[in-house]
Amino acid sequence: MNRARRTNRTVTALVVTALLGASVLSGGAAQADEYPSWDDVEAAKASETAKQSEVDEITQLITQLKDEATQAQQQADAKWTLNEKAQKALEDGQAKADSLADRAAALQASADASKKQAAQLAAQFARLGGGEDVTTMLITDSSSESDDLLGRLGSLSKLSETVSGVYATAETESNDAAAMNDQAQVARDALAALADTAASALADAQAAQKAAVGAVNAQTSHESELQAQLASLTQNVATTEADYQAGVAAAAAAAAAAAAAAASAGSAPGAPISDDAQALALELVGDIQAGRLTGADPDHLPEIEWIAAGQSVGNCGIDTQILAAIVVAVRTFGSAGVSDINRKCTGQIEGAGIYSAHYVDGGGHAVDFNRLGGQGLTGADENSLRLIQVLDTVMPPGSGLGQRQCRIAAGDEPELSNFSDFADTCTHLHIDDL
Repeated sequence: MNRARRTNRTVTALVVTALLGASVLSGGAAQADEYPSWDDVEAAKASETAKQSEVDEITQLITQLKDEATQAQQQADAKWTLNEKAQKALEDGQAKADSLADRAAALQASADASKKQAAQLAAQFARLGGGEDVTTMLITDSSSESDDLLGRLGSLSKLSETVSGVYATAETESNDAAAMNDQAQVARDALAALADTAASALADAQAAQKAAVGAVNAQTSHESELQAQLASLTQNVATTEADYQAGVAAAAAAAAAAAAAAASAGSAPGAPISDDAQALALELVGDIQAGRLTGADPDHLPEIEWIAAGQSVGNCGIDTQILAAIVVAVRTFGSAGVSDINRKCTGQIEGAGIYSAHYVDGGGHAVDFNRLGGQGLTGADENSLRLIQVLDTVMPPGSGLGQRQCRIAAGDEPELSNFSDFADTCTHLHIDDL
């Protein structure tokens, strides 16, 4: 077996294990004692039968790892679909309850206004009638007075009809308001069940996502060793576990050196910003290792490290434009902290929920910076304004920018060319490319 060729082929896959270690999400991975040891491999070489049996077992394990990773990702995708439907149903249910309540309130307000109008008309009716005996007035009054009285009676008749009509309208509106209130209450009562379903669906999706990531990690951490063991058997190479571990260490060192070199090259004055996602992520991995790029809880930095390793993890991708924005931030300020990138990867539902740029279209279309140059951010502070100015010229037209009200309150709302800003909490700086 050509060890140098083997190391080169696995360097990007091994960097994940070397960089992430036990900090990566786990779940769904087989136990270590289920895999053959190097002693098992060496012992199997004693006979062709034993060797073939070991080859078959290792081949089956490799296939199983791939299948488990694929199936886990499919299950996660299915659970996320159910979660999105449940979250949407909850939002629609809340909107329906609110709409019915608003319509009930409007109907009741109209009914109250109609009743007030009817009361005013009734008072006018009383004033026109004057409280007198109409029959006596018609017999005793003169002809002109009788004509005047008959005119007043005509007015009273029309006013009476109007009062009756207004009262009828008020009664109808009151009944409609009561019925609408009943419907709103039914909708509000349904929200509890919808909320429970949404919470359960989210928990299922989070667990499935964790299992999918765990299956990918199991494949990454075990497949390269199984492939090396398989090569040792089929090519009759006397490879030991020590040889394999030395190769792993060399691959990890090469990957770390490559990341450090990428980060160093990126920090050079006038260095261009790459449009290749893996190159950008590799530079950022160097920044992570050097402490120039930090995460939060939950930690989104593994999302960057997977991309640097050329590893595709479902629902954990990051748009190239967002990676570039993070690179720009680190280069500009020497260090940066990110609190959110792809919320779908970590199973977060907050803020704009399933409509957040952190979540939609697979997630990873937004980044929240919580520190720049070692300083916390409000979205209206000096560092935030400086980064906004830098990124506004390179982000796509219509890109999202948070914390609008924070800057307006501080009197520092800048002229924007490509960004379209909106209100957001004044605890970070939100950037997205949607």
